[in-house]
Amino acid sequence: MRRGFEFDAALCVRCNACNAACTLENGLQPGTRSLYGWNDETLPPFSVYSLSLACNHCEKPECLEGCPVNAYSKDISGTILYDKDKCMGCRYCTWRCPYDAPRINPAKGYIEKCQYCFGRVSEGVETACTSACPTGALRMATKDEFPPVGVAWFPETGIGPSFILKGVPDANSPVIIPAEDDEVIPDTPVAENRVMKEWSLILFSLMVISASSLLLASALKADVPGAGLPAILMAGAVLISFAHLGLPLRAWRAPLNVISSPLSREILLVTALSAMAAVNWFLPGIINTVLLASVSLLTLISVDMVYFASDRSYRLKLHTGQSFFSAVFVTSWFITPNTLFLLFSLLAALSVVMRYRSSEKEPLIRFLYYYRALSLPAAFMLLYPGSEATSLAAAIVFFTGVAADRVLFYDDFSPINIRESILENFNDTYEKERDKQRQDAGIS
Repeated sequence: MRRGFEFDAALCVRCNACNAACTLENGLQPGTRSLYGWNDETLPPFSVYSLSLACNHCEKPECLEGCPVNAYSKDISGTILYDKDKCMGCRYCTWRCPYDAPRINPAKGYIEKCQYCFGRVSEGVETACTSACPTGALRMATKDEFPPVGVAWFPETGIGPSFILKGVPDANSPVIIPAEDDEVIPDTPVAENRVMKEWSLILFSLMVISASSLLLASALKADVPGAGLPAILMAGAVLISFAHLGLPLRAWRAPLNVISSPLSREILLVTALSAMAAVNWFLPGIINTVLLASVSLLTLISVDMVYFASDRSYRLKLHTGQSFFSAVFVTSWFITPNTLFLLFSLLAALSVVMRYRSSEKEPLIRFLYYYRALSLPAAFMLLYPGSEATSLAAAIVFFTGVAADRVLFYDDFSPINIRESILENFNDTYEKERDKQRQDAGIS
């Protein structure tokens, strides 16, 4: 029998007692159990209802599978337990979980999450959140199998959340807010500014891409600068990666879950490539160039898989800012004849066209998008005269264009998250209702 929760939205009065009880009982930061609202702005003609959600103790937990340090475990009742003493604060579980359950505690550097009040329940006492709910909206549930939630805005990703949702009305019934004459426009979902937040990961990945492309070009007998540059770049990447961790001293645990965690595999391969690049610098020729190139390619793939495992959209997989494409594209810059470089430039241009919506985003992203678009033809035009000055300018434009594309990759990276799912679903429903009202009123 699996343990989980049952929530009746029709009974919830949004008193937040469940969140307070969870915080006080377990000493966790506020918001570990969250209250989400559908139609928070009470816009007509839609219902208003809430959702109390913490960890859903899924049948196939993404947090457990993806954690590089094995901080998560699953007991016989299906409860997903978490050991904060193992956590290194990488936050990868926050990407993997579609229900926003693991939360980083910035003051302590590690993750906090619902553990189903494991001590209380083991002694036959009800969980703190359900015992505090004054209306009975939130209850404990025990089932062999939990059916799909079956609500459009609730992410169904095949991981089997132990959660039952009741009392969610149809989108247009009941109407609890009277219609108004003045049209109200709902707030649109504001995406997290991942570019500023994940600066260390961006710098880390750019260093890995640069080092790998130089090693690949060297293996292809191309004329590349600085034999020791790849080793220096990889050493810098390793050091920068620590800035992303809440508890860097526990980083030694990172490769422990190499079988199932993409992040563990990335860390292991980055470490191996760093060591090989250093040996290749101080003892040239001792490492076979084919082996070095192969490890470089595997490292690039491992970096991409960290993101593809969290955002499985084809949009991201076709993004030319991914590590593998970026490194091969840079490698083609050093190869003569330039046929391969021309091919990759055309693919990059096609990707830019497909991502035209980036031009409608915030000023920084809009600037990077246009710069990326212009850098492709500009590099070719600057190469044409053949002088040293224009060739140097072409190289600067090309490499900074690749870097801009990598930053845009982070902006387009969007793991499934219930908070954004609710906002996007409501806005979509609202727009459809407005279109219907226009058609009924004969307004185009």
